[in-house]
Amino acid sequence: MKLEVALAELKGVRVALAFPPPAWVAPGVGDVLLERLRPHFPTVPVMLVSVQKHGVRAHAAFQAQALVDGADLTPLQRTMIDLDVPPMPPDEPPPF
Repeated sequence: MKLEVALAELKGVRVALAFPPPAWVAPGVGDVLLERLRPHFPTVPVMLVSVQKHGVRAHAAFQAQALVDGADLTPLQRTMIDLDVPPMPPDEPPPF
């Protein structure tokens, strides 16, 4: 499964954003997807986002909506990852 992702700083917090189909930005299926994404971003929080006409909808294990409210996610540089391929080991050791 391939998915567009981006790293961003929202309200001073560095996060990984994933852009799945809008129906997946919700509890249940979204929680399963978040678990699959975590190994790809071991050092930052991960959230699912869906850019819609009237704003951005978000889902994560934290208060994601508060971070994306008012944010313009359009100019973010997105990359494609394949969740069926194991993530590359990090270049740097974790900060902890």
